Amino acid sequence: MELNNVLLSTKQTAWEYLKNEHENPADVIPKEELDAIKKGHEAHYTALEHVRKVLEKLGIPYQRVYQPYAAFDEFKGRDLVIAIGGDGTILNTAHFVTGSTPILTVKSEPKSIGGLCTINYTRFEEAMKNILADKFRIEKWARIEGKIGNKTDLALNDIMLGPKYRSGAGRYEINFNGKKEAQLSSGLIITSGSGSAAWYKHIAGSDGIFQRDTNELKFIATEYDTEKGYRLVKGSIKPGDIFRIKSLMSINGVASFDGDSNKRMYKFLTGNEMEISIAKNPLYVIIPL
Repeated sequence: MELNNVLLSTKQTAWEYLKNEHENPADVIPKEELDAIKKGHEAHYTALEHVRKVLEKLGIPYQRVYQPYAAFDEFKGRDLVIAIGGDGTILNTAHFVTGSTPILTVKSEPKSIGGLCTINYTRFEEAMKNILADKFRIEKWARIEGKIGNKTDLALNDIMLGPKYRSGAGRYEINFNGKKEAQLSSGLIITSGSGSAAWYKHIAGSDGIFQRDTNELKFIATEYDTEKGYRLVKGSIKPGDIFRIKSLMSINGVASFDGDSNKRMYKFLTGNEMEISIAKNPLYVIIPL
């Protein structure tokens, strides 16, 4: 694989976030926890420095962007996107990779869950040499497309529709496969194979984990009254299907993409409608051999 235009997508560490939010993080975070956060910050930058040295050693030109503050234009025309961090970094990066540009997902911190990371940073040089020698395969991770009004967004893991605060109630109407049904629950989750290993697998009644490259989505309602006799509390969304949902929430209704509580959390109030389907473009993930 020829690499002339690589983008390195890096995360904002918890330490960097705390320093931006608080003049003195020690005033709000216990010392033991703060020390662990600082160690995580140092581990990430050790990994990042290793990645940069490998790219320079192999003569691979690159630019760096900082998540979650990137822009779509920065991802256009790239040969490869390298996301280094943890699951949050991968989810933020995937949001900007809208076409067929391949992505390599790299875990930078030992204590990070990193379920979406295909390699640890210690394997980065070996992985890049294999990529240059075309010794890799591509996995196509299914993504979720959500259209709300004039806005279309993509989720790699899941979309949650319901109350902004867990103490609230989700009221909505589903229109799917010729059936309509109004429901009251704590929220509705639509997941991909990638997301099935996260929140979805812990929900009572879910089908558990399924493969990331499965061209299918699953939906499930959470914490609903089983005596209501709902017919559309769980199911599958397959290629060509359009899952429609209308909000019946007058206040605090939201649609959150990949668990985002800021840029990708949209108001979902009475009358708002969303159409959900399998995204045309999956995420093309490189698996080095």
